[in-house]
Amino acid sequence: MAFLFSRRGTTKLEAKDFIYDPATELGWFTLSESKKLLQAAKKSGFVKESEGHVEITFDYRSVDFPIGFKPSKKVLEIGKKMPLFPSMLSEAIKNGDISRSDLMAAVNKKQDEMNLEIEVALLLVCDEKGIEMPSKKRFIAAIRKKIRGISA
Repeated sequence: MAFLFSRRGTTKLEAKDFIYDPATELGWFTLSESKKLLQAAKKSGFVKESEGHVEITFDYRSVDFPIGFKPSKKVLEIGKKMPLFPSMLSEAIKNGDISRSDLMAAVNKKQDEMNLEIEVALLLVCDEKGIEMPSKKRFIAAIRKKIRGISA
């Protein structure tokens, strides 16, 4: 979805453009699928919708797109909830120059040393190792909900 904002150079689109562009202008999805994309993006916290506009919740400029970019239909499934820690771990491994086993060892050590939730330990380790976490704000919000006992 970052591509939709990037191609227009804005952080806010009219909701109709968010739905029609992928279907009619870009030919990626049907209109029905584009509506599912919007719902999935909202549910995942990638965008928020108000007053007929859709606003992206992260910096779309941090995402690079190859020439001829076309998303997979799997993007329509993003609203299906992936557990928090695996989602965070996946992003950290993707963005860091570290193996899964080395990252997990560092996270487990940090968790034991500081008596932290595993998600918090992962964020601290990523900060210490300079691993970029583009979804960091979204992860922090989900961690807060988890700690407060609200379903994340």
